[in-house]
Amino acid sequence: MSVSNASSRTPTTNDDAAVTKSPSAESRELTNYRLGDRLEQEELATVYRATHQTLDRPVQIHILRRTDWVSSSRFQLAARLSARFNHPNILPVIDAGHDERYGAYIVTPHIEGRTLEEVLANGPLESMLALRIITQIGSALDYLHEQKVVHRDVRPGNILLTPQGVAYLNNLSLAAAPDTPDFSSIEDGDYLTPYSAPEQTFVDKDASPAQDFYSIGALLYHMLGGNLPPAPGEKLKSLGERDTAMANADRVVQKLMMQEPGQRFQNSSQVIAALRQALRDQIDDSTDDMEESRWETMAEWLENPLETVLGTLIEQDFLTKSRSRADHMHRTGVLKRQIDRWSRQSFLRKPDLGDIIQPDQITSYNVYFYELEAHYETRTPPKKRTEIHKGGALTPALQQPELWDVKVPELEAFVDAPAKEIVMPGSQKVIACTECNGTTQTVCKTCSGKGSIERVRRVKASDGTTRNEKIQENCPACRGYGKIPCSGCEATGQMREEQAFTWSRHGRAYFNEDDITGLHKPTLEEQLQQVYKDRIDPYESRWHQVAPLHELIEEAIKGGGNDTRLITAELTIRGVPVTEVDYQLSNAPHSLTIVGFKEEIRGDWTVIDISKLVPYAVIAVLVLILLLVIMF
Repeated sequence: MSVSNASSRTPTTNDDAAVTKSPSAESRELTNYRLGDRLEQEELATVYRATHQTLDRPVQIHILRRTDWVSSSRFQLAARLSARFNHPNILPVIDAGHDERYGAYIVTPHIEGRTLEEVLANGPLESMLALRIITQIGSALDYLHEQKVVHRDVRPGNILLTPQGVAYLNNLSLAAAPDTPDFSSIEDGDYLTPYSAPEQTFVDKDASPAQDFYSIGALLYHMLGGNLPPAPGEKLKSLGERDTAMANADRVVQKLMMQEPGQRFQNSSQVIAALRQALRDQIDDSTDDMEESRWETMAEWLENPLETVLGTLIEQDFLTKSRSRADHMHRTGVLKRQIDRWSRQSFLRKPDLGDIIQPDQITSYNVYFYELEAHYETRTPPKKRTEIHKGGALTPALQQPELWDVKVPELEAFVDAPAKEIVMPGSQKVIACTECNGTTQTVCKTCSGKGSIERVRRVKASDGTTRNEKIQENCPACRGYGKIPCSGCEATGQMREEQAFTWSRHGRAYFNEDDITGLHKPTLEEQLQQVYKDRIDPYESRWHQVAPLHELIEEAIKGGGNDTRLITAELTIRGVPVTEVDYQLSNAPHSLTIVGFKEEIRGDWTVIDISKLVPYAVIAVLVLILLLVIMF
């Protein structure tokens, strides 16, 4: 997570000297993390490559450099907000805290990529890449705005771009939120950028989302034109002057960067729809399997977040076919003919339904279902136990390893193993038996160590009477010795003390799917096609960039129980294309869904020809009346 600002706008204060100590070459640990190379130094933090020592997970650690109130408040705000939100295009904070030696720190996933600022240093972007970035960042901003948060610092330096084209919005250190500290004491000029809206100020905590949309416009201007946006109030040079193909896109930029906030777009969906329309020719030129210029104006293809993040892993034949299907469905007249053919396949459906409906919106997209086969290993905390030592070598008296570093039986992946006790290496030692103190014998309990016992016997006198007589005889248990072999150590005099833990392996399957609200799940499941299957590293950050996958994997990581780790995971993804049609019939809104490559259609009651049901209803009533007459 970047918590930096451009050096050109960094305020110079007396607090610049108040920086926290950096980890030395000799001291490379910070709480649960092992620090690696230093990656960069930001305005607020120094960034290190690091590894979580228990989970062996690569991360990045941002250690706060300054200790002044404003810097600390911004650092804490960025950590708090980023940890609170869950969006595939907002860089998450996975841990934060305070180290006694190095002070406040933030932990983020390790993601390979460059800032958009670095990318733009090489010139303007291709239209499709710019559209993809705006789509992702716009989605993140809509999410923030729903949470009553305005970013207030959207600019290339705060956008991380991966080689796969995934964009992450970060640095919420200046965001306006319900719990934002009072920043009224800072100078606006120190923190405003060419991407900041003209009305923006840090005095007002109740910022408007319109400020972020101005920044989106300035960002788009830079990506398509290759130049920094002008300062507020200066004339905005048209993108069409540089490239006539950008004339339509320039109108989108101009609307986003209007001086009056109320004249800008109100949400990212409006921005994306307008931008896609403006870049229709460029989209057609760059996409082999979709010719959007031939679509109905109300038609739209929605790229699934999975395709945005992991598109190269998905079966390409499925993606090509699903987009070709959408290309076909979205063309003038094709959809109506498809619905007409379907309506004629059943007597009860309205004939020529495609001709009488008026489509308002046609939307195609892919829906994905996810299955994670998880395999767990359990290692309980070691417990001390004692066993009889009958000789033999002990494990070498080396330093006792960490529990999860102990070697265990090697098994094939996804093979279960019943509970088994394993001795901790280096934990064994021979001690004297506590029952006999190493003498191999214990006092005979039968005779209390005397060697003899008293017994009463009947004796007959000469006069014929009998009497009881006490006699001493050897103890039958110890045979007169007063001691017996120690049963605790089996007369060896030695015990083996050791630490042992219980080890086992078991598996479990987890399931999740995209949001399918309003769709018929059984119909979707009937036409699912496998598009990906492979073992994955569940801790790798890219799998957590798609919300349903993140939920699935997090459930699996936490689902093994106490003292358990997820050691192997196999992910299966299945997909199905869907087209939703919103239409008007008899001046009332309705909808139907076309599912899969078989193009199965599901609609509401309006697809039924009620007039054809009337005769059947009349017959049913007559039959019922006849039955009643017969019965009574």
